[in-house]
Amino acid sequence: MNRRQLLKTLTAVGGIGATSLLSGNAIAAAQHFRGDATAASPALLSVNALETLRRICALTIPQTSTPGAAEVMCHHFIDHQLSVVYGEDEQQSAIALLASIDKNATSFGAKQFFLLNEASQLRLLTALEKAEAPFSAAQKGTFKFLKSLIVFGYYTSQPGATKELTYLPLPGGFKGSVPLASVGSAYSSKAYY
Repeated sequence: MNRRQLLKTLTAVGGIGATSLLSGNAIAAAQHFRGDATAASPALLSVNALETLRRICALTIPQTSTPGAAEVMCHHFIDHQLSVVYGEDEQQSAIALLASIDKNATSFGAKQFFLLNEASQLRLLTALEKAEAPFSAAQKGTFKFLKSLIVFGYYTSQPGATKELTYLPLPGGFKGSVPLASVGSAYSSKAYY
């Protein structure tokens, strides 16, 4: 299943208005994203901001027996979505948050976020998640937005959709011939009368 087929299925099942990630032209932009084509140059973010976002992706959905969010280029996907789908307010909020994360990395012992060890990176992101000083509640909201884009990008990528997710069209299987006596009228509307 490719990204286009998965997005069409998600839209059919969940409806277009189910989440803000699937609104507007987000689905069309996601269908046209090519990770290899955008890897050379970011569309909106600076190279440092993109590297910070790559580390956040790697920490949010780490690599296990399946590729993680950084390996499937979620950071480039987010850069693409921000530049194509979202307005200037969301773009500037994301850019400012990534700059703030980099700036606050100095209090953990490094010039930039991606130079910190993993434990320090997690402590800094935990402080952001809890909106603890020096982060604000607005930055926490922007971080939540970025995490939702990570999840959206990962689970609509081919590895995320085919190796990580398990789709069961009929959970438990289909039993076509079941005696009524063993099931009873559990799903009838007799309870209302």
